[in-house]
Amino acid sequence: MAPFKCIRWVAAPCVFLLGVTIALGQEVNPLKPADRSSPRAAIRTFLDSVDTFGEFMARDYLPSPSRSRYERLILLARNANQGLDLSEVPPVARLKTGGAAVVALYEVLSRIPLPPPDKIPDASQIEQAAGADAQQWVIPSTEITLVRVQSGHRSGEFLFSPDTVARAGEFYERVRAMPYARPVPLKNLRDIIGSSGGWMIPYRWIEAMPASVRAPIAGQPGWRWIGLALLLIVFALFLSTVHRVSRWGNERRPFLRALARFAMPVSVLLAMPAVAHFALVQLNFLGSVANWIKITSETIVYLASAWMALRLASVVAEAIIASPDIAPQSIDAHLIRVGARLVGAVAGATLIAIGADHVGVPVYGIVAGLGVGGLAIALAAQPTIENLIGGMNLFADRPVRVGDVCKYGDTIGTLEAIGIRSARIRGADRTLTTIPNAALAKMPIVNLTQRDQMLIQTVIGLRYETTPEQLRYVLVKLRELLLGHPRVNPDPAYARFVGLGASSLNIEVFAYVMTKDWGEFLGIREDILLRVMEIVEQSGSALAFPSQTLYLGRDRGTDENKTHAAEASVQQWRDKGSLPFPNFSPEQAGEIRGSIVFPPVGTSGAPRAKP
Repeated sequence: MAPFKCIRWVAAPCVFLLGVTIALGQEVNPLKPADRSSPRAAIRTFLDSVDTFGEFMARDYLPSPSRSRYERLILLARNANQGLDLSEVPPVARLKTGGAAVVALYEVLSRIPLPPPDKIPDASQIEQAAGADAQQWVIPSTEITLVRVQSGHRSGEFLFSPDTVARAGEFYERVRAMPYARPVPLKNLRDIIGSSGGWMIPYRWIEAMPASVRAPIAGQPGWRWIGLALLLIVFALFLSTVHRVSRWGNERRPFLRALARFAMPVSVLLAMPAVAHFALVQLNFLGSVANWIKITSETIVYLASAWMALRLASVVAEAIIASPDIAPQSIDAHLIRVGARLVGAVAGATLIAIGADHVGVPVYGIVAGLGVGGLAIALAAQPTIENLIGGMNLFADRPVRVGDVCKYGDTIGTLEAIGIRSARIRGADRTLTTIPNAALAKMPIVNLTQRDQMLIQTVIGLRYETTPEQLRYVLVKLRELLLGHPRVNPDPAYARFVGLGASSLNIEVFAYVMTKDWGEFLGIREDILLRVMEIVEQSGSALAFPSQTLYLGRDRGTDENKTHAAEASVQQWRDKGSLPFPNFSPEQAGEIRGSIVFPPVGTSGAPRAKP
């Protein structure tokens, strides 16, 4: 009954003042800010707000806790927190630090003899004071100081100083054995709050616990540590399950793999606030332990947010690459991945910087300090930066795409990947070569895949015994071959007598094969070279030996019959006026073009004769 008597004692003056206010015809505005314009007003406002908090807690919350009543308590506590200068406390820890300081100072001010109200400076006396007396006031015979805010939206208000806030617990320990010097609605408020939990754990449950469980450990009741251990076990089991889920997917389904990996940071981001809420609200950890839990949870949340930004960038990139227009291993796909990673890294760094500032880390000072050491770091990271820029140049210029066959230096290989630092090329011998992007960007690269046609260029050497008529015959037949072959581009295909070599009469054959496939090209080139050998053999001549080896043996010489036949054909062309030198006439070219059957008759790919 004592608390209710105290409540009536406090409520009676309030009712009287309210009646006077109404009688004077003045309106009561609930949104009017609290008066802290002087030390007298600041102390009165502080004590009144905590009295209201204690009254509500004794009358409504402790007998029947609920979420709505708990939220009302928090609102009342925040009103009291406004009387403290928490500028030196990290933003993330201000609620718990301020709450602990409020109840400690309240207990102190309720137990020590305060000066009479007329001995505490009011607003008019502060205006008349000069120097330090106008900026702060110390409660007599104590170290409790109220300081005047110099700037900001609360300029001119008197608040309990940061040093007073930091030493509030120390002051309480000194006076906790003293009796109350003023009536309070709820005695031992600090001890009750220090041992209670949230609305899910009623105070009567805590009172029913064994004394051994309620015994303090590191300044907290033992039951809180038990609850925290169980909470962390549940959290670890949850993350273990999510981790197994995040390993789903494979290399052939990159989007699903990226989406599965996205689950882990999202789960941490969603679960960590719930863990912190249960530890700080329901278990109601206080003091330095509460600050440690709050700062740790906020740090993990911001780190998880940065992690999620990186994973989300990969998910978005793979979703874009999954469209039919983009090959998964193309240079476009790699450019999208690199761009998404850079955006995700920037977003993650920004979130980490915001989080560090929120938990009290001097981010801007660190960034300024990095400016001094940044030059040394840049010099040490010069190869990495050079490779990054080289990779961006490869992405921008696109001299070669992933999957292209290219020639770099004296080596030919297939480009398999272009990363941020290096590129990987699979050689013809199936070895994998890793080349830094900076070196590859400076290297001449021949892209063999981008050829629209493939070149045949060779020199045929005939024996010196070959007569001019035989040579003309060979040239004509070779040109017929190049014009008539369906897989040879007739323009600019040619076969020309180009020189008298050391041991041969040289004919150059130059033609483009209309294919991009290397295997098909090899088959077409083989067919053309075999036909060249047949033409040389039909002319009665032979291929020359480029060797200078001296050998003894019977030389069968040239075939006289075939020689006469070749010469007769050339003479016939002369007689008809159709000798195709220096070029075929348009009519001759039209008749010859496409006349050769390819693949040759008798091969598996040759067209079948009509029955």
